[in-house]
Amino acid sequence: MNFFAEQDHARRNSKWLILLFVIAVIILIGLSNILIAACLWMFDSTSELNLPDNRSFFSADILVFVSLVMTSVIICAIAFKWFQLKDGGRRIAESLGGQRIPPNSQHPEQQQILNVVEEMALASGMPVPSVYLLKDEIGINAFAAGHTPADAVIGITQGALEQLNREQLQGVVAHEFSHILNGDMRLNVRLIALLSGIVFIANLGEFILHTQRYSHRSSSRSNNNDARVAAAGFGLLALGWIGLFFANMIKAAISRQREYLADASAVQFTRNPNGIADALKIIGGYDAGSGLRTPLSQETSHMFIGDARRLGSFFATHPAIKSRIKRILPRWDGALIKRDIKKVAKPIYSKTSQQQAKQQRQEQLKKTVFVAAAAEAAIDALDNKSEKAEFTLSENTVTVSGELAHLPDGLLSLAHDPCGVISVVYALLLSNDEAQRAKQLDDIKDNLSKSSRIEETLQAWSWINSVDKSYRLPLLELSFPALKCMSAKQYQRFMDNLRSLIKADQQVDMYEWCLYHLVKHYLSHQFEKVTHSKPVYSSIPALSEPFSVVLSSLAYFGHDNDTETQRAFGIGANSIGLYTITLLPLEQCQVEHFGPAVKKLANAYPQIKQRILRALVACICLDKQLTVLENEMIRCIAAVMDCPGPQISLGVRRP
Repeated sequence: MNFFAEQDHARRNSKWLILLFVIAVIILIGLSNILIAACLWMFDSTSELNLPDNRSFFSADILVFVSLVMTSVIICAIAFKWFQLKDGGRRIAESLGGQRIPPNSQHPEQQQILNVVEEMALASGMPVPSVYLLKDEIGINAFAAGHTPADAVIGITQGALEQLNREQLQGVVAHEFSHILNGDMRLNVRLIALLSGIVFIANLGEFILHTQRYSHRSSSRSNNNDARVAAAGFGLLALGWIGLFFANMIKAAISRQREYLADASAVQFTRNPNGIADALKIIGGYDAGSGLRTPLSQETSHMFIGDARRLGSFFATHPAIKSRIKRILPRWDGALIKRDIKKVAKPIYSKTSQQQAKQQRQEQLKKTVFVAAAAEAAIDALDNKSEKAEFTLSENTVTVSGELAHLPDGLLSLAHDPCGVISVVYALLLSNDEAQRAKQLDDIKDNLSKSSRIEETLQAWSWINSVDKSYRLPLLELSFPALKCMSAKQYQRFMDNLRSLIKADQQVDMYEWCLYHLVKHYLSHQFEKVTHSKPVYSSIPALSEPFSVVLSSLAYFGHDNDTETQRAFGIGANSIGLYTITLLPLEQCQVEHFGPAVKKLANAYPQIKQRILRALVACICLDKQLTVLENEMIRCIAAVMDCPGPQISLGVRRP
């Protein structure tokens, strides 16, 4: 599954969405003019209008006025909804009644879903997103929401936690990660914003009718005026329902095939068709189905794994459950898994069973082998004949996951603790030189929220130094859900401290740059006003200058001698078709040049990003060895470009 191609497909779907939306608006404006003309004709018996004939009801002045009013109302409704959604996935999840599950939650069901999301993030080359629980929803459903992978969240209903086992939850979460990587989330947010404009007309009609009923009881207006207001309200309500019809049709046209794609991706991610298939069987045989109680289920129905509203197959935003299962299991006998609303009995978790669960968790991480859907999709494979690299997630992911499962318990606890997680990040920046480390801690001690934070940071540093450096980036990625629990004031102090730790030695190395920008990229959406990257560059030559900087930097930092550096640069340049660029001097490949160049590459179209990452990986793989810094640089580049991080199965050369 090529996620870059699917992101490009989602982008083209956005154009179709706008076209269908414009057509729907034009039809609604035309119907609005007919409605106004009908109202004028119906009440022309009074002396107030004095119109000479019925053709005047369709005069240019009335047509322009009605069209402008309707267009303005729709645009204002869209702008208001877009403003509401500017905070991305977090705002959407909270508006649906979701509550963030604490990363250090001790509730067994919540721990299980957190573990599953964590495993999937490691496998797909993404930092771990926050998880939101829709506690009051007994239907079995889940969603992914956000503008980009940086602000993505996973939402799940209480019914799903209660009714699905671990294997089925893996299938559901894999389905949602596919939506993140396919670019469907941004398309879904655009659907909500655009379609809110035409659905708003129904809300306006309801408001007019409600106001008219209230004012009728408290005023002495003529019955004729009351009738006009009521007719206008009913007319707008009718237009709103027509708009709702168009909205559902547009959502169905765009969303249904994306659901089939996400189901197929879930099978590829987990190598287990029964996980997602059994989850769908339970949804089909469950008394409450996938329906939601929230009033917003109508406008967000296309975001969920199952239809949040039961409007019939003609209006459904999802394919029929049985059709989806048949595509996953062609020999399926058609039997659903029957469940009633009563909560499924769960085992009592004693201390012994918790230890067993932890052991099973470690075994699960070591056994978890996800297909290279994300990395194949992220980089697609250099060349079938090439022996330089194999772009698979499996071996590398299992190695990293297994190591993370055996990290010191105290370190993992801190990484999941909203209060202690900042000590882990600080520790990742501490110098191995004792004097320098003391200076770093002295620089930030006055800006720490607790006096005990220094000791906690030193303890975390000691734990981190006991494991290989190749696991410091995955450890950071595990920390993001806990970091997102900070307040805005804490975030500002935290970022100030990071800058102080980095600048303590009066220089910024590439590792420090990568760590700082990964943290900023994945947290700034929640605490700062952020401008999302937009596809601007559709050709490789337009990006030759920033690409030369990034490629030269990778060539210098990843190879030991001038010959290998030159060859690595040449392989990367040739693989992307830039035969005339040359290796830049080392002084032009420092952090201050590298950072802006990566940010410019982030504005490329999806298929161009794919070619860029392929070329960068070709450069890295020349010597068939992967340094820790190379891995951190390529993962950081991919993150800033909002792409899944490639996992490269090569022998790792320790720095």
